[in-house]
Amino acid sequence: MERVLLFLKGVCMGVADIIPGVSGGTLALILGIYAELVNTIKGLHLRWLPLVVAWIRQGFDREAGRAVLRSFEEMNLGFLILLGAGIAMAIGAGSMVIPTLLERYPEVMRALFFGLILASVGVPLRMVPKRGRKTVTIVVTMGVLGAGVGWIATAPHRMYEGYVEWSVIEAQEGETLKDLSRRGPSAWPGEAVYWAAENEELRQVLREEAAALNLQAPDPEAVADREALREREKLYEDLVIPAGTPVQIPRPALWFVFLAGMIAICAMILPGISGSYLLLIMGAYFFLLNALKAVITGLLGFTLPMWPAVYVALFMTGAAIGILSFARVMSFLLRRYPAATLGALVGLMLGCLRGIWPFRAMQDGRVVNVMPAAIDGLTVAVVVAAVTGGGLVILLSRLGRERAVARLKEGQSH
Repeated sequence: MERVLLFLKGVCMGVADIIPGVSGGTLALILGIYAELVNTIKGLHLRWLPLVVAWIRQGFDREAGRAVLRSFEEMNLGFLILLGAGIAMAIGAGSMVIPTLLERYPEVMRALFFGLILASVGVPLRMVPKRGRKTVTIVVTMGVLGAGVGWIATAPHRMYEGYVEWSVIEAQEGETLKDLSRRGPSAWPGEAVYWAAENEELRQVLREEAAALNLQAPDPEAVADREALREREKLYEDLVIPAGTPVQIPRPALWFVFLAGMIAICAMILPGISGSYLLLIMGAYFFLLNALKAVITGLLGFTLPMWPAVYVALFMTGAAIGILSFARVMSFLLRRYPAATLGALVGLMLGCLRGIWPFRAMQDGRVVNVMPAAIDGLTVAVVVAAVTGGGLVILLSRLGRERAVARLKEGQSH
């Protein structure tokens, strides 16, 4: 029964990990496994590897096998495997749903994430150990620096600009630009792929169809409304590419995906900071979800798409190495410089809200944040989603504090 409960707790954490703004670390506090999780991660090592080699060399000797099991038990590996299995299942299921929601309801989903993240700011602030003038100065200073970095890094038009690699993919029979972008997978939406300078050959092939649909390069002076943007994007996604046509697909650099995995895993030891939000800051969240969705969909059809699988594997490898290295660094910074570290994190969270502002449009050939043109049904839905997200985080944080107080009282009574 305990193993089942631990697996279900992993599922809950996985749901939190895949939603930007809901911290897996915060949920670990609520579920009462935070301390064990952090201590288990810190205790991971590779000293079991020679024992496994010795076990194999000795012909799977029973005594050598027991030594391997003892080493695993010392690392509390059973706890981590069960918890990880629950997390993986939830993330896998979420990757099949969230990309579709993001495609159909982008403004509402960004508003939900916006509310989740904004309400999460108070969690790391409450972790600051002292409240003196010096501490406040440090928190504010580092917060301003963090906010500046976040604001600059998450300009909507900068997604993947500095770290994309172009790869040629030939279209298959009956494949649309949307299908091809997913198979790539592409770091950019269909319209951006079509008008990229690298795809001049593609535009030549589709010249007649583009003329019939009146496809025109984005007007650098015009600001398109949301409905126009959505309709225009659908035109590009539905373009059928003749079989054998080479298309240049932008992908994030392999080193960047690896680094994203290392950084995102650190959120497991940071209550209030979501790993998905860190990916959102880096511009990797939507791409990696789509890559994971492509892998799962392929496996269900008894195939394995190569490039999505490569990106998922690289991300997981980075996450594994991050557990053994980056997580320790973050733990050290929190222990030695808590005010500065937490202040920088709070500032980063606030500054990076720019990257998920719900309303966007095209201006000067770039994606920019805009205010809603009118109070309509979409605007109301956006506000409701943001308030719902904020309320969820506040509720979870309150449950976490109550659980921590209850455990403290229980410990004092013993």
